[in-house]
Amino acid sequence: MLLEREYHDEQSEQADFSSDHAQLDQSAVLMLGILELLHAEHEEGRARMPLAAICKRLGIRMSTLQRLMTALSEQALVEVSTEKDRLVAALTAGGEEISQALQAA
Repeated sequence: MLLEREYHDEQSEQADFSSDHAQLDQSAVLMLGILELLHAEHEEGRARMPLAAICKRLGIRMSTLQRLMTALSEQALVEVSTEKDRLVAALTAGGEEISQALQAA
């Protein structure tokens, strides 16, 4: 009985780790998607993109995008600002460099 409970606890810990790991992977994929999208817009001559448009293009909620933008901003890859009463995002020089490297890979 004690062994069964230890086994169950171990399985539960592994499941928690797996779900955390899966969430990190999804966030990383979304952040790369954001960088790729901003890079494509920049290549088309549009340096800034409204956050609402990013949500629509990537099919994610605004709250999710804001969390991801915070992480990208902390890494100095994107800059979020207000333009005409709406939030817009632009790649920084570092973000552009990363995006170009991703395109080349």
